[in-house]
Amino acid sequence: MTELAGIFSSGMVLQRDKECAIWGKETQQSTVQVLFENKVYDAEVTDGKFLVKLPAHEAVTDCRIEVSGSTKIVLEDVCFGDVYYLSGQSNMELPVYRTRDISAEEIDASDYPYIRQYRVTPQFQICSENPPELPKLSWTRASGEKLAEMSAVGFFSAKRLYDAHQVPIGLVLAAQGGSTIEAWMPAGLLSEFGDFEKIYAPFVGDGVLAKYLQEQEAKNASWRKALESGDDAEYPSAIPEGATEITFPGILLEKEGRGYQGIVWCYKEFELQQEPVEDAFLYLGDLIDADQTFVNGQLVGKTEYRYPPRKYPFDGRILKKGRNLICVRLLIEWGDGGFVAEHPYYIRCGSETVELSGTWRLFYGQKSATPSLPGLRGQVIPTALFETSVRPLRDLTFKGIWWYQGESNCGDPSRYNEKFSSMVAYWRKWFGEELPIICVEMCDYSDPISGEQPEFWAAIQEQQRAAEKEVPLCAVVSARDLGAPLELHPQKKSELGARLARIAEKLFY
Repeated sequence: MTELAGIFSSGMVLQRDKECAIWGKETQQSTVQVLFENKVYDAEVTDGKFLVKLPAHEAVTDCRIEVSGSTKIVLEDVCFGDVYYLSGQSNMELPVYRTRDISAEEIDASDYPYIRQYRVTPQFQICSENPPELPKLSWTRASGEKLAEMSAVGFFSAKRLYDAHQVPIGLVLAAQGGSTIEAWMPAGLLSEFGDFEKIYAPFVGDGVLAKYLQEQEAKNASWRKALESGDDAEYPSAIPEGATEITFPGILLEKEGRGYQGIVWCYKEFELQQEPVEDAFLYLGDLIDADQTFVNGQLVGKTEYRYPPRKYPFDGRILKKGRNLICVRLLIEWGDGGFVAEHPYYIRCGSETVELSGTWRLFYGQKSATPSLPGLRGQVIPTALFETSVRPLRDLTFKGIWWYQGESNCGDPSRYNEKFSSMVAYWRKWFGEELPIICVEMCDYSDPISGEQPEFWAAIQEQQRAAEKEVPLCAVVSARDLGAPLELHPQKKSELGARLARIAEKLFY
């Protein structure tokens, strides 16, 4: 059987003007042939693997490639253009749909079928003999509903480059929310910066890390399950006796006492002046941590973690003219929770909008008998993302790298700039060319619980700015002024994309 690596599929984008490799597995034959533009390229199969190199090709769309071994694979709608490796953490990963508050008009007017994205979903394992398989996922087109799923930074940058050059753009999105820079570095480099081996050593080997992460997920699910109560079915429909007044938005435990882990029920009564219609929408800003939200006893939306804005469209026919009730079952995991200020809080039904900031009612539900035990996530374990999201791409050809990371290193900023410089140098050797890189300087940010900037935030920003002088072929784009004070994920990704595109014009073209 012939099988291609997961990144190779119909609709893919390969790098123009450079030799490009296609690789995969073959279990029955000693050779594999690739037919492209009436030319045949042969590859020997060694240990069940093959790699074919296609000669440099100018930018082109709608190509066909046939791979023939013991089975035949036909790839259609293949493009040659400019391919960028997008790495870092959640601000690079953030999808286009999360920016609709300020960029809806631009998003709705966009149709770019030749901007395409492949998502590297980590198959976490460390230091195994063979790198993990690349996921078999389709390339997403920046057109129609699929546009909303793409990296916002990637898309808003790519659309401007496409407008300028009319060349297909491929985005290989490997960014992982919450990742540390150490996770993107190989073991050999990390030894220069401390004893990171003691962290990743327990997870070395095929399946070891994946098993640990599955066990942690099960433990967290069990912890949350224990917070369910027999009264949960009753709470969404009516305010319980004993509920107290509280003002939202606000961090509720500033007044109530810190250190609470468990469920709180939050209620808001509101008046609807008009007869309800089907088109309704609830915006609950940013909540800490997870929520299930009900309107008149009906579940209208839920979010499993802290950061996404709560945007819940729903059938407005569950509303009624006159008095209605919103109920938020809020799960607090780390000791402080509430509704983050400087975010929208409103409900809209048809043409009528009701502001929800102000007086709410609060009732404490099930409290946890044990502390939440988060464990380690794969994206913070040193070397883990290098092993799963860099190593498998060794033979892919890129135009350059875009990097947006730093938030997860603010607890320990020591030698961040040196780590970044060493990482980039190693990546360039790994990919076999001196790829230019654009680094994004983090936005200014204040923690919504403390109201203050994290202690070492500015230190990371300073080291990011220094990268332009310390790393060859590196440019820095600032996002410092693009965020609201309490917003870790600023929505002004279109403006950031414009800045990145301007720098890319100088660095890549």
